[in-house]
Order: sequence, then structure tokens, then C-alpha cells
Amino acid sequence: MSAVWSNLEDLRSVVAEGPRGRRVLVTLMAEYWLEEGAMVPSGALVDLMAGMDVSPSGTRTLLSRLSREGRLTTVKDGRRTFYALSDKARRRLTEGFTVIRVFGTDHGPADPDWTTLLFSIPEDQRAVRQQLRKGLSWMWFAPLYDGAWITPRDHGQQAIALCHKLGVVSASLIRGRVSSAGTAFGNPVDAWDLDLARELYTSFTAILQDPLERMRRGELSPVESMRARTEVVNVFRGFPRFDPDLPLGLLADDWPRRAAREAFAELYDGVTEDAIEHVRSVVGQHSPAHVQDVSIRRL
Repeated sequence: MSAVWSNLEDLRSVVAEGPRGRRVLVTLMAEYWLEEGAMVPSGALVDLMAGMDVSPSGTRTLLSRLSREGRLTTVKDGRRTFYALSDKARRRLTEGFTVIRVFGTDHGPADPDWTTLLFSIPEDQRAVRQQLRKGLSWMWFAPLYDGAWITPRDHGQQAIALCHKLGVVSASLIRGRVSSAGTAFGNPVDAWDLDLARELYTSFTAILQDPLERMRRGELSPVESMRARTEVVNVFRGFPRFDPDLPLGLLADDWPRRAAREAFAELYDGVTEDAIEHVRSVVGQHSPAHVQDVSIRRL
């Protein structure tokens, strides 16, 4: 399975920003301790992260850093330390899972309304321009033209809020149909690199064939099940930046999003019982009273 993990990490580094260890730790917290009040012993996190090839010292460093950033809260009980998601982190991760749950299942109308943000930022405000572009990218906008970013999602209010936060002086929001007027460019989906998105989907689906076959044969160990669940969701959650559920009517008939979604859903849900068994077992070795805090999510 080592090649599978390596290949999935290569994909994750393309679709999601940030170092792997940080992503893995946040994902573990989101997968098993998303409920309000759920806490996990630090020692259990260290052991679980070791199963993901993250060293104990690396995990402790990450726990300290995420606590300082306000993403985790800490509770002391004698010499033991417990961690929980902060309220803000829990809200954001809950919203993120809502996206994952439906992504690739809602294909929308063939000719949708588009949300378009038009903006002009002076050359001497490059930092503001970069922040706006980065923020819009995370909202699933893409640049149709330099100062015209577009998405099929109704994310206009979020875009306006970002403009106000950054102090953007000149910007306009349009919601409606968009027609191509150019002879070679101008279709709304031209804003996305469809060749890259196709490659990412196809690679992801191919990589998952080995763990899927092993899962079907009952050959995945509990720790492999936990790792598979974590690795695949870390990749899948990045796909909307490259294809925000673009209307299938505007794409090729063999668009590979459906196949990627089906492979992800089968593996993610299929390893659930073994994964949670492993997590509860590890937590029980450190604090049996906190085994009940471990919860699970399904698509």
C-alpha cells in the first residue's frame, strides 16, 4: 500500500495547500471528534498520527501550533492533556463536510446562472489583489478574465464580504446567464483548466482501485482503513477548486467526476467500521472514559 499513500499524497499536494502532517491532524479531528464537547487524549493522537507516518515529535509540535492558532482547545487533567476542536474550527469543518457530502452528486441545469465578480485593483495594491484572488479561489471562483472571476455557485454574498474585508474600492457583482461571444474563448467553463481537472479525477480513480479491491476482499487492516479514509478525503475535498460541480451539459460526455465520486464514496464509507474500531481502540488505551467521544460521519 505504500505506493498508494505516496500517489495520493502527490495528488493532495496539487489540490490542497499546506503540509501533509497538518492536514492529517485536522482531518482526524474532523472525522472523529467533530461533535461539540468531544475530547481526545494527546497520547491517542500521537499514536494515531504514527499510523499515518507522522512522528510523535511532529504531532506534538502540530498540536501546540494549532492550539496557539485557536483551532484546537486544550483541557488539563492532572498530567494529561486533552484536545478538542474550537467552536470556529468545528463550524468550518462542518461546512466543509457538507460540501464533500454533496459534491459530484448535484449536476445542476445545463445552462445555469453564474455568479461573476468584476473588479479593478490598482497596480500598487498587488497584495490586496493576491488576497482577493486567493479568497475567490477558495470560494470556487476562477478567472474567466483577469478582473472577471466566475462560479456556478451562488457565492455572491461571500465575494462581496471578502471585497469589503480587503477594502476593494471598485467591484461589481453579476448573477445570471453568461454566453460566449469569442470565436475561441469565452464559455464560462473556459475559466477552469479542464484538462488538469480530468487528469486529477482520472488519476484519483485509478489510485483507489487497489485499496478498493483489498477492501472488497476484507484485506485492509483497521489501521489501513483509518489511513485510507483520511488520505482519500484529504484529496477529494480539494477537487471543487478545479471543478466546482460544473454543469455536465457544458462538459464532455465522458467527464470523469462521477467515477471519481463513486470510487471515493465506496472506499470512504466502506472502511468506516474498521476505521472507527481502530480509533476507539487507541483512545481506550489512553482513556477508556473518552472512547464514547469518538463519533463517525458517513456520506
